[in-house]
Amino acid sequence: MTMNKIVRIVFIISIVVSLFFFLKSTDIHESIKQIKRLNYTILFILSSTFLAYILGALGWKYCIDSEKIPSLPRLFALRHICNVITIFNPSGAVAGEIFNADMLMQSGISRDIALKSVLLSRIMMIISQILLLLVVIVWFLSGHSQRMSEPVRNILYGTFVIFLIIVGLLSYFILKKGKSEYTANLDKKWQHKIQRIREMRSSLAKYIEDQPQKAALAFLFFTLHWIVGSLELYFIINALGYDIGIWDGLFLDTMIIVSKSAVTFIPGQIGAEELINKLALYLVKLNSASLWLSVSILRRTRQLFWSGIALLFYIGIKQGKKRAKLS
Repeated sequence: MTMNKIVRIVFIISIVVSLFFFLKSTDIHESIKQIKRLNYTILFILSSTFLAYILGALGWKYCIDSEKIPSLPRLFALRHICNVITIFNPSGAVAGEIFNADMLMQSGISRDIALKSVLLSRIMMIISQILLLLVVIVWFLSGHSQRMSEPVRNILYGTFVIFLIIVGLLSYFILKKGKSEYTANLDKKWQHKIQRIREMRSSLAKYIEDQPQKAALAFLFFTLHWIVGSLELYFIINALGYDIGIWDGLFLDTMIIVSKSAVTFIPGQIGAEELINKLALYLVKLNSASLWLSVSILRRTRQLFWSGIALLFYIGIKQGKKRAKLS
């Protein structure tokens, strides 16, 4: 058995095991009860998530520097599978992006372009998400700072400064011009890795410089992806009888997603996501235990639904590859 097959088997087993624990921690009967409370609102919730995924696929499309880009439905399916892998695989985003790059290469796109597209899309997603976080923190502090305790206010101020620095560093990483060739002695393995990083960074900067319109569209679609995705939480909380605005929903969703990024090593973020939900709701003075429980259950249920869709996509892609080999 080749090393490639062993890695794939371990990769699949880790996802299956993580999914098992995820299902075990989900109260299916309680989930059904909560869904019944939503009535027709469930359609708005699923539609907002679906549209957010479409916008994410469009953002990725404009990061692919190739004439033969896969169709939008295929990019949607691949990216959705990547999202689920990111959630359930302990290696997080790395595993998901490796899958995406591999699928692009199987579509006839060169290795360098495939890797560059997933790296650029991931960086742009992070920057757009952090910028949104900075915006909602400013909004929150301007309207709620007097009602917050000093420690919480200081934490938010500190968070703002830290993520502002991160945005600056990431922007510098992908925009700074540099030579793609490095003339130093590359005798050691780590020197080759540094050289590879420099070449990739230079390639990203060159793509943005040569294709500013595509880069701008990618960033726009990723930003819209986060904004539209936040409507899910807005619809859920309002359907449960609590009146919040769209800005509140955006603040809550952005805080939750960014916080979850710190615990991607936990498969499915089991337990961690529920705690993060509770802390985020506390910030906007929604301290009801029943609301927190309902939100957590419904978001887990939604996650389970879209994971099932991703599994169907994965099976469909695998079956398509088998039929292509036989024909």
